[in-house]
Amino acid sequence: MKKEDFVRKLDDAGDAIVTYRSQNSRRLKYNVCTSDFDNKYIQSKRNRAKPNNKQVLFFRAISISYRELL
Repeated sequence: MKKEDFVRKLDDAGDAIVTYRSQNSRRLKYNVCTSDFDNKYIQSKRNRAKPNNKQVLFFRAISISYRELL
């Protein structure tokens, strides 16, 4: 899936469950996440993730952290 299509689908859905297969362990993993950071709780958390131009930055509800995907 292209990054632009992925971002468009996430914007349409709002919060989402993103399922993917780990490159290292090959296990199926999921993230309950949002790309809408307009929230005092999310803004209070430190962002250590550094997405590149092919990745999208999300906030993960399960681990309470930022994550880059794609």
